Amino acid sequence: MTRHPIDVFSFGAGLVFAVLALAYLIAPGSISMAVVFPLLLIALGVVGIVAGLVAQARLRTDEPA
Repeated sequence: MTRHPIDVFSFGAGLVFAVLALAYLIAPGSISMAVVFPLLLIALGVVGIVAGLVAQARLRTDEPA
């Protein structure tokens, strides 16, 4: 089986959802959607920026000198 690079966007999104689920399991009812939705959008935005930067860095290292 061949190895492939890590998909940073999918990893980050999964991590965000796992943290939200864990927080809900620890303290159900204490998490408001008025807080969760903006935080989710911010986290996905940060993950998207990081994914773009990683992809750009990989393209630079793959270019012949």
